[in-house]
Amino acid sequence: MTGRTTAVVASVHVLLAAVVGLCVVALPEPADQHVTVSDPDPRLPADESLVLVRPSGLLIMNSTFTKHGDSPAVLGKPEAEALTGAGVVQVKAFVARDEGTTRGVWQMAVRDGVDPRAALRAIDRLYADGGWTREPAATRGVVVRAQAPTDGQPYASYRAHYVRGPFLVRIEAYGTDQAEVDRAFDALARQQLAAWPPR
Repeated sequence: MTGRTTAVVASVHVLLAAVVGLCVVALPEPADQHVTVSDPDPRLPADESLVLVRPSGLLIMNSTFTKHGDSPAVLGKPEAEALTGAGVVQVKAFVARDEGTTRGVWQMAVRDGVDPRAALRAIDRLYADGGWTREPAATRGVVVRAQAPTDGQPYASYRAHYVRGPFLVRIEAYGTDQAEVDRAFDALARQQLAAWPPR
């Protein structure tokens, strides 16, 4: 191969690489994954992209810093299947642990064109079918489920879900000390709902 031929081949490769690079940069987000967050007050500088408070304790999970968070698969197969089927495409969370009690808040974004209340119904049905009992909620629009420890399952657990904008929000607390779990859940729920109530 002559020097001229080598230069032409190299130039073609550089050009092809540039074209491929431009195509990758120009590719839009898939339409069925898009989540539009409305601006509740256009006078403010930014819209709501994160509607979670940080729970107290040592942070053991934080998926809030990435633009699109995690896939719903992070929730485990039964929840991921139920929520994906109801339109959830992105998950962000803070999960913290303080001694034996875990506290978490989760934001699950529902894609455009799907009612996030369908995700609320889907997740509540999953917990009801799993034997979690319905608990009273002080805030309208919040659905609370609880699980008591049994011989084969040592954890006292609470999971509350509600809708805010295009998000399904979860508040959770679990551990082996029922009284401490009660306190942790009540405190976190008050904090989260004061900052970001259902809407």
